[in-house]
Amino acid sequence: MLAFAVPFTLGFFPRLRVPAIVLEIVAGILVGPHVLDWLVVDEVARFLSLLGVAFLLFLAGLELDLVRLRGRPLKLGAVGFIISLAVALVGAWALRAAGVSFTPLIAAVAISSTSVGIIVPVLRDTGNLHSDVGALVVAGGAAAEFASIALLGVLFAVPADSVKEELLVAAAGLIVLLLFGLVVGAVAWGLRRAAAWEPGRRVTHRLDLTTSQISTRFIVMVVLGAASIAAIFGFEVIFGTFIAGILFGGLIAGTEQESLYRTRLDAIGFGYFVPIFFIVSGMRLDVAAALTVPGLLAVAGFLVVLTIARGVPALLYRGSVSTSGVVASGLMLATNVSFIVVATELGVEAGLLSSSVASSLVLAGLLSGVLFPALAQSLLGHAKPTACASR
Repeated sequence: MLAFAVPFTLGFFPRLRVPAIVLEIVAGILVGPHVLDWLVVDEVARFLSLLGVAFLLFLAGLELDLVRLRGRPLKLGAVGFIISLAVALVGAWALRAAGVSFTPLIAAVAISSTSVGIIVPVLRDTGNLHSDVGALVVAGGAAAEFASIALLGVLFAVPADSVKEELLVAAAGLIVLLLFGLVVGAVAWGLRRAAAWEPGRRVTHRLDLTTSQISTRFIVMVVLGAASIAAIFGFEVIFGTFIAGILFGGLIAGTEQESLYRTRLDAIGFGYFVPIFFIVSGMRLDVAAALTVPGLLAVAGFLVVLTIARGVPALLYRGSVSTSGVVASGLMLATNVSFIVVATELGVEAGLLSSSVASSLVLAGLLSGVLFPALAQSLLGHAKPTACASR
């Protein structure tokens, strides 16, 4: 009911620039055990939430068009992520020294991403999606999203209790990551060969017109299969489904079936499973702990670190866009809701984050999702893109 009520109610207020996922998390907080206590997170909710995050990352990978973003924007995005991670690590260690108890590396990775799904509508509404600002911001967000998910998959492959162990785990994880990459390459080759098999394509087209709905079944098989392969290698399921989304997006790009696949994926993911993930995530948040004086200070600290860590890379865009475009870019790059929610969920389950710290991180992310896109949109109304930045 909440998954329907939230976007439906929001639809009556088109001028309200609040992402639906923010309100879905808030709705989960309200009905959850820490506020009204109307609903509890049982095994069914956990399972549906797991499917929700799997589909969320698959759809995120599906939208990552590396061919379109390659060149200077993607290079700047990669450099920007490295800068963000370094700044986030310094900020996270400073917060830990100030008394906030958590694993800095996990928090830094969580902070270093961008919610591309939130900033794209802002760019589209202001007519900047295909401008210099749009190309640079989308590429920067995509690079951060890809790198953050990859790092998260490696870090959670084996739990670590110290910095030394984290470094050893990261080194071992990189070796496993290489093997995983070889498997992914083999799967990608197999999928391309299968897609070019004409008899199979004819059968698929015929069955799509029947109750078999073979395309939908194939999509679900790919998502669950990717999650299973990632789990076999010790990675989180999100890493597998994200990579699968990138491969699948490249496979269907420009084909006759692309529109059909994307429509059904949106219906399955955003229409059902993904909202459940955000609502359940909200239900798990211990907002009471985050609304204490130490909790609010942690929220403010995480928001400052997030703003600086993701905003500073926008300075790389000077000379390509106007000053207002640089500021707007920084605000959009610092918009981080969905990935923080994913990272904190995993961190709490692994015992690397307490529920109170996770709640503070998520609340900081929610504030970024409410404030930064609106501010960026007002700035982009006056921004004047310069020559094409993708040269």
